[in-house]
Amino acid sequence: MDRRNQILAALLVAQIIVVAVVLVLPAQATERALRPLLPQVSAADVTALTIREQPDRRVAIAKKDGRWVLPEIEDFPVNETKVTELLDKLAAVQVGQPVATTATSHARLQVSEENFTRRVDLTTSAGERTIFLGSARGGSSHVRLGGSDDVYLTPKLATFDISGDLPNWINTIYFTSTQDSIGRVAITNVTGTLQFSRNVSDVWEFQGLATGETFNPSRLETILSRVSSLYMIRPLGKTAKPEYGMDRPTAILTLTLKSDLSGLAPLVLTIGAKDGDENAYIVKSNGSPWYVLVNSFILEEIINARREDFIQLPPTPTP
Repeated sequence: MDRRNQILAALLVAQIIVVAVVLVLPAQATERALRPLLPQVSAADVTALTIREQPDRRVAIAKKDGRWVLPEIEDFPVNETKVTELLDKLAAVQVGQPVATTATSHARLQVSEENFTRRVDLTTSAGERTIFLGSARGGSSHVRLGGSDDVYLTPKLATFDISGDLPNWINTIYFTSTQDSIGRVAITNVTGTLQFSRNVSDVWEFQGLATGETFNPSRLETILSRVSSLYMIRPLGKTAKPEYGMDRPTAILTLTLKSDLSGLAPLVLTIGAKDGDENAYIVKSNGSPWYVLVNSFILEEIINARREDFIQLPPTPTP
């Protein structure tokens, strides 16, 4: 290699070193500058949290006897995995230089006391902490710690991580039954009581058919399919209240399992008063201590069931 090539090679190596210094040192400095948004707070330190989502969604969760529950709904259990995942994400948020440092920017970035996308109030062993999650920019979201004017961008949190919708935190399946295991069905409502049972061929029959009438099982099958996995809107609590209307129910569905024909208790679903605000009915199962709200659409086939709904009309005679 001649002298000229040696000089060029040396210059190339020097350039590579300079580029590495320019790229690596700022990145290392930035990494060193990052600090926890919640200093000295870990997921294990949190004993309660309240999530607010505008305009009016709110969920309060607390730890009691080692379990995460809804304290405002008589300690209804919540999905503990989801709570732990959220707390781990909040504790892991690292921030660097703020993108805004004045209170006048809070409303614009949706991290103010009045205008926010999500607000999380934490009760910890180190005291109360509040986190405001605001508008998104790129793949990051604006975030602010209550008591500080500084606003940061973080890629570690998104609005879908922090839901203020109660059903996202609980198991919404309230009542389950396997259609094939049911041997008898009774529907009681304002029209009276309708009874159905399976015969020895495992075919449904309608009790009390008149001569010439034919049973149409489609309405019964619709009812059984809807209650086989009955979803609630939200729980109400375990305490019976007069306004629930259970003393004069709107309808009662009684399911006797095939194995219960020997005398075991049937499954009873009592439908109480209607909640007009949520277009739902208050429901109580004899297999659960909880009163819950269930969408009217799911229950209307039971509430409005009439004898003629289960009768196959004869064909219209040809003139």
